[in-house]
Amino acid sequence: MNELGQDEQVAPRSSRAHEEIKLLELLQLPLQYKRLIFGSALTAALLAGGISMLLPNVYRAEVLLVPAQSENSKNGNLGSMLGGLGGLASMAGVSLGGGGSADESLAVLQSREFLWKFVQEKHLLSVLFERSRMDEWFDVEVAQRGQWDVYRLFISSGKLSVTRDKDTGIVTMALDWKDPALAARWANELVASLNQYLAEQAIGRSERNLHYLNEELMRTPVEEMRKTIFDLIASEQKNAMVANTQKDFAFKVLDPAVTPDRKAKPKRLLIVILAAFIGGFLAVFYIYIKDGIRRSREEGAICDPTLLR
Repeated sequence: MNELGQDEQVAPRSSRAHEEIKLLELLQLPLQYKRLIFGSALTAALLAGGISMLLPNVYRAEVLLVPAQSENSKNGNLGSMLGGLGGLASMAGVSLGGGGSADESLAVLQSREFLWKFVQEKHLLSVLFERSRMDEWFDVEVAQRGQWDVYRLFISSGKLSVTRDKDTGIVTMALDWKDPALAARWANELVASLNQYLAEQAIGRSERNLHYLNEELMRTPVEEMRKTIFDLIASEQKNAMVANTQKDFAFKVLDPAVTPDRKAKPKRLLIVILAAFIGGFLAVFYIYIKDGIRRSREEGAICDPTLLR
C-alpha cells in the first residue's frame, strides 16, 4: 500500500513538472525566433512608412461658433398664442413657430441639400473631385457627380465634422483638406452660407405666416381674436426683420478659421509604430501556431507507433 501511495504521489509531481517544462518552453519560444519576429516587425514598419509617405498631408481648419440669440427664440412658439388657429395653420401647411434650434441648424449644415447647394454656388466640383484613374476606368466625368458624392466626400469620409459642448453650447466646426488655405476659406464660407440659407428659409416662412394671418384677420369678426392675430402679425414681422438684417442669423462666429500651419494627418510615426507592433504580433502568432502543429504531430506519432516506422 505504501509503495502504491508513493507511486500515486510521484505521478502527479512528474505531471506537474512536465507541464511546467512545457510552459517554460512556450515562454522561451519567441526568444528562439527573435530574428524572425524582429524582421517581421521591421518589414511591416518599413512598408507602412513607405505607404504613409505616399499619403498627402491633410490640414484641419476650425471655426468656433455660438448659437445666435434671435428674436425668434425669444418670442417662443407663436402657435400656442392662437390655440385652435395654430392647429388650422399646421393643417394648411403653415408653421407659426419661431426659428429652428441649434441642433436643427447643425443638422442642416450636414445635410445633402445644403452641401450640394454650397458646392454648386462656389463651383467646387472640379476642385473637390479631381479626375482619378478610377474615374477614367469607369468613364465618370466630374460634371456627373451628384448630391450623394458630395455628401460622402464631406460627411461619410469625415472631412466635415461638428462637435457641440453641452455645457457651454459652443460649436466647433472642423474641415479637413489637403490645401490649408482652401480648408480655412471653405470653413468660413460654410458658416456664412449656412446663416444666409437659414435666413432665407426664415424669411420665406415668415412671408407664408403673414399671408395666412392676414387672411385669418379678414375672416375673424371676434375682437379678442383679432387683437391676438395683430400681435402675431407684429411678432412675425419682427422675425422677418431679424432674418433680413441679422448677419449671424443662426450662429455667431467667435473665432474664424485661419490657415493651419501644421498638418492634422497622417500621423506617420504612429502608423509606423502600430505597423511594427502588428507585424511582430503576427510573427509571434505564426510561431505558436507552427509549434502547436509540430507538437500535435509528435503526440500523434507517439500514440500511433506505426507512424514511427
